[in-house]
Amino acid sequence: MREIGENTIRMKKRLIVRKGIENIALKIEDIALIYTENKLVFVIDGQTGKKYTTDKNLAELESELDPGIFFRANRKYIISINFIKAFKPFEKVKIQVYLTLADLAHEIIVSQESSKYFKKWIDEV
Repeated sequence: MREIGENTIRMKKRLIVRKGIENIALKIEDIALIYTENKLVFVIDGQTGKKYTTDKNLAELESELDPGIFFRANRKYIISINFIKAFKPFEKVKIQVYLTLADLAHEIIVSQESSKYFKKWIDEV
């Protein structure tokens, strides 16, 4: 749960995703990466490497997911701290993040605006 002022918001424990016409309740702790491509939002299961779709956009997901576990790296990616393998400086002011997923064809770059928040987030969690 996350506290905002006097209100407490319950963080999601599952996210409903789709594979074809099948709906799947994916555990939040199994989500490694959420990204957008060609106006679709994809969710990658870090345990199986399977890719699913969701009807929600990244802004909606960012507001529903626990900020202690998930970080909005840039306009395209939300990453889970549970699947971060390493990170390094990129073009001096940005950060490149490597996930533990095999065969991940994504280059995840934390934007210049978010890099200082990423360093604080990864150090505090």
